[in-house]
Amino acid sequence: MKLRNTFFVAASLAVLAFGSCRQHPGESVSRDILYYSATRIDTEGYVFFKSVHAKVVQETQLAKEVQSAQASPKAKEIAAKVIDTYQGVASDLESYAREHYVVLPDAATPPFSVPHHFHPDSLGSFNSEAYIAHVQHEQEGILEQFGRAERNTAKSLRSYAKEKLPAVRELFVLAGGQEDQGAHH
Repeated sequence: MKLRNTFFVAASLAVLAFGSCRQHPGESVSRDILYYSATRIDTEGYVFFKSVHAKVVQETQLAKEVQSAQASPKAKEIAAKVIDTYQGVASDLESYAREHYVVLPDAATPPFSVPHHFHPDSLGSFNSEAYIAHVQHEQEGILEQFGRAERNTAKSLRSYAKEKLPAVRELFVLAGGQEDQGAHH
């Protein structure tokens, strides 16, 4: 009888200890953290793939909307450059991400929709100034990510970033951004 009680207590403690290790509904554990250990890339590379891919897809789709709407010539010029610069980048990133076991496109990325502050006004004109400011802001973030990727430990990612970085810089400057001359080598 005593052996059976001891076994029962030990089994109960084991169930309690191992049961507390699994994620329960309602617990918030970042889904991204779960992927880090399953990839062949460091954290910066992982963040590069996820953030740049999402931004490139969004920016390309937004640029296509600007191209089809009434907008200023400057906004259309920038939109054309965005499309030209990023047209194949999403598929390139998906290919490189597969090599490093990073899942792209991210299922958590919301579907594209034109942000409310860009919607055409009553005359059908796109808010060109807001779009140009948006592109400049987004390019600054993408430029930073490409700069980090240029120094990444993964050789293929480093090479790709070095190849694409000049075009990203050019787009940033076209949108009115000023690159810090001392920031790159």
